[in-house]
Amino acid sequence: MIKFFRKIRYDLMEKNKTGMYFKYAIGEIILVVIGILIALSINNWNESKKESIIRNNYYEQILQDLTKDIIYINRQIEHLNSSISSYTNYTETLKNKESIDEIINEFMKLDWEFAYLNFNTNTIESLISTGDIKLMPDVIRNRLLDLKNTQNNLIKVTSGNDAVYLNSNRKALGLGGINYILELHPNLTNSLYRTEDKIDVLNLLNESFQLKNYTELGLSISLKSILESIDKLSELINEEIKK
Repeated sequence: MIKFFRKIRYDLMEKNKTGMYFKYAIGEIILVVIGILIALSINNWNESKKESIIRNNYYEQILQDLTKDIIYINRQIEHLNSSISSYTNYTETLKNKESIDEIINEFMKLDWEFAYLNFNTNTIESLISTGDIKLMPDVIRNRLLDLKNTQNNLIKVTSGNDAVYLNSNRKALGLGGINYILELHPNLTNSLYRTEDKIDVLNLLNESFQLKNYTELGLSISLKSILESIDKLSELINEEIKK
């Protein structure tokens, strides 16, 4: 093709048709530019298609993570509600208790367990570390980052409160509370430490479970809010997949 155009130029020059030569040269340049633009357009289309495939793969992975989180969060909320209800019942029974030993025994019936939060963030972390987060539309990218920040902040606050709760329990058990857990005979238990120690145990446990209940109430609200964010994010992603 190039030889063909070159031959035409030579023929025009030989025939001394300079005007025609320049017109033809300009036309040839235009054709070359058009060819380059077409090539660039095809290349851009190919790149766009590749990015679309990568983006949709990420969408599928994100939806899988969010589905796992929904199941996980609902289980956490169920456990939190049970623990909160148990503590509420405990506070109501205090009116009928007549001794420190009875109150401490009631503490032992409460839910002492707590779970460290662990969300499914593999895909969002991969998006951030690889820089592929830029492939996401602004609204989805912002919601992903907001969700990640909310989860991180919730984990930080909850872990801090859980550490205080755990430390208070250790102190209480160290003062003799462990004897109640072992269900020793009351007479034997009473002989193992002083009334002052029992009061200290009671105060520590009271502060500990007040903090636990406060943390669980806040955590339950926050987890429900995260569920709403997940629902909205999932809806946006599904809309993008359908496009």
